[in-house]
Amino acid sequence: MYKKLLVAVDGYEPSLGAAKRAIELAAEYGSQVSVLQVEEAVPLLPEERRMEETSLQGGQQKPITSRPLELVKIYAKKNNVKVETRKETGAITACILKVASDYKADLIIVGDSGRKGLQKLYFGSVAQAVSENVQSSVLVVKKGTVNISDMVSLLPSLKEVSDAIPLVFRPADFQKNRNFVIALSLIFTVLYAVAVALTSEPLKETAVLMILGLPLAIWAGLLLFAGGLIVIRIKIYRGGGG
Repeated sequence: MYKKLLVAVDGYEPSLGAAKRAIELAAEYGSQVSVLQVEEAVPLLPEERRMEETSLQGGQQKPITSRPLELVKIYAKKNNVKVETRKETGAITACILKVASDYKADLIIVGDSGRKGLQKLYFGSVAQAVSENVQSSVLVVKKGTVNISDMVSLLPSLKEVSDAIPLVFRPADFQKNRNFVIALSLIFTVLYAVAVALTSEPLKETAVLMILGLPLAIWAGLLLFAGGLIVIRIKIYRGGGG
């Protein structure tokens, strides 16, 4: 019997049916299960996404969840099956084939959306592409052949798990943020001291000195504001605090 199962999920009914079938096989035969979600490197345009949803089931089928890996993991745990999950980015079929090869999967299980005609020509068929380009066995679960109502009923649990993200104190991140705040404070202090000095009694005449139509004091204030924006923008660009 198959020892290593690979199932690809995308949040739609057919793929979740494939995941349920993989878990059933694992529960019966003790197989290992790896659950893969692939995010397309070049996502569909909004109009293409609407066309795809229309092609799936008369426009009535929507993704059941945007977090299929978490849902499948909860369902597997409920059925006493241990699964590993992974997320890849790239061409869907290529990623499935690569992961299947690396994982040495005996059986690949995918859902078939049931696209036909021009819709199948435009969007392609992952199930067909995988079947034609892999050496291991492929099980294609057709749309509507697996009842996933018990899996869908776990969606509230998925929300609870997603919301219950523990807060973790990371000393390195704290140190990095503290140093940034101190450096930014020093810069503001220096710029503010310059602005104050320009408005003091000894430098009043200098403060009102016109430069390009504005007093020097106003230019100092603008420099203070612009300097802060530039420093913060550089910080965000380099990755923020984490």
